[in-house]
Amino acid sequence: MPKEDAIIRGAKIKYKGTFDFNLLYRKLREWLIREKYSDPCESGEKKYSERIKPSGKQIEVVWSTSKGEEGGYFSLNIDIKFFVIDLTEIEVEKDGKKIKMDKCEVEIEFSSKLIRNANKAWDEDNLMFKLYERYIVGDKTEQFKIELYKDTNKLMDEVKNFFNLYRF
Repeated sequence: MPKEDAIIRGAKIKYKGTFDFNLLYRKLREWLIREKYSDPCESGEKKYSERIKPSGKQIEVVWSTSKGEEGGYFSLNIDIKFFVIDLTEIEVEKDGKKIKMDKCEVEIEFSSKLIRNANKAWDEDNLMFKLYERYIVGDKTEQFKIELYKDTNKLMDEVKNFFNLYRF
């Protein structure tokens, strides 16, 4: 049975205003692929629901993406949840040009966890497993925790920077 170490739980970014939702979606996906995480749209899109209400669309998207060697001991996982409320398409004028944008309220939640014994190669009740965990991969575990923490924060910074572009 794999062991999970929660690194970040339920960190949220909220934004209300105008921006291009499809561009945000693509940018996050590209960032994850560039950083060698699995493609969240091909293998990790757990949920995509869209409801049309009188005030606009409601969208909920849940991604789960991971990075690790095939059949490896460690797996770095990031879960991302998008909650979009009252999405409506509007036209905004910038520099004399009309641009189609989305107006809505969005909340994005990030969680990350490090999974040890991801390949399920070890019996965790075994003394050898306990020795392996403590003396052989103990330092690597800490390195992967730090890497995952940094990756999750970089991803959240990407989102914050994206929203800062639309504050005009």
